[in-house]
Amino acid sequence: MATSIAASQAGFPTAGTAGAVVVARSDLYPDALAGVPLAVQYDAPLLLSPSSGLPAATVAEIQRVLPAGRQVFLLGSTASLAATIDTQLLNLGYVPVRLQGATRYDTAIKIANALGDPHTVFEVDGTNFPDALSAGPAAAITHGAVLFTAGTSAAAPTTAYLAAHPDDVRYAVGGPAATADSSAAKLVGVDRYQTSMMVAQAFFNSPSVVGVASGLKFPDALSGGPAAALAGGPLILVPPDGPLPTSTQSYLSQIASSVLSGWVFGGTPSVSTLVANEVAQSLVLVPPSS
Repeated sequence: MATSIAASQAGFPTAGTAGAVVVARSDLYPDALAGVPLAVQYDAPLLLSPSSGLPAATVAEIQRVLPAGRQVFLLGSTASLAATIDTQLLNLGYVPVRLQGATRYDTAIKIANALGDPHTVFEVDGTNFPDALSAGPAAAITHGAVLFTAGTSAAAPTTAYLAAHPDDVRYAVGGPAATADSSAAKLVGVDRYQTSMMVAQAFFNSPSVVGVASGLKFPDALSGGPAAALAGGPLILVPPDGPLPTSTQSYLSQIASSVLSGWVFGGTPSVSTLVANEVAQSLVLVPPSS
């Protein structure tokens, strides 16, 4: 949760400048994964919260970043974020807007509907988090939505949504989603790190910001994705203790001329100093030899 607050402060350093706030449960990932494009569309940070209620630090960040009277989107049912959170927000002068479905697949569709009529869909495995972490910023900058497959099988709510939107451009990010929807354009690497790099390479040719987060844990990346996307950059997954994959190093070197800053989300247990240094070294431009 502390990292989500730090990401909000990095993305919105000036108080009162957010258009909304998105809140998701801190110990479960599906709702937050689908919420990245929503946060970017509404110019909002994505803050994480325990199910039982908003901690004081999160309340303080909401009050810092968002003027009273604005919307706070709550992702998931009261089983994910208790009804007491709605009450907290009302008492603080905000307008809680809850987006919920019967399952994670339905909630993702509720979020897609809240985006209006996105014409791009990124399908990802809804039973695991890595591929969706990478897909979120790409969906955000293409004004698209993130929908879930049931691992390597199609999920009925997602299938119904796609059937109702036959003209949408579809990408399957990661092996399970590509198996579930063989007709989608595939972005599939040999592992989560190469898949992350392939998504970044496909949608972020010259970003001014690049975000980096652990590929083995989800909380830091959940909030880092919207922060990076709001700044126009990708979220790159890395192994916490290294080494940095060669393909990732190559991509970072390719975009070094456009990148003005790099953000590492999470402390050293999430991304070691060694890996952070490797990222920094990859982003350093080597002057041409004379």
